Amino acid sequence: MGAPMEKPTITNDQLIKSSEASKNFGSLRKKSKLNPMFITENGSIDSVLVDYRYYEQMYQRLAELEAKEEENMLLQRIEDLEKNPELAVSWKEVRRSNK
Repeated sequence: MGAPMEKPTITNDQLIKSSEASKNFGSLRKKSKLNPMFITENGSIDSVLVDYRYYEQMYQRLAELEAKEEENMLLQRIEDLEKNPELAVSWKEVRRSNK
């Protein structure tokens, strides 16, 4: 497991109670174009409102990181098999085990 995730820095201007958010949603949407807005429920952050372009950037970055992680796992498996060919399983064995 990796290192603990560093939590983002949040200013008081970015926190809004859910009751206020529902009353001032238009204003909240405008503010979220500049910085993420954190909606609280009973004193705890419940939801985050972000600009759609920012969301797309996060989604793209996550997809890139997942693809890179998958590539690294496959490369590691290939390296392990090259070092220890006896670990290899034939395709016929794989097909039989999936029936």
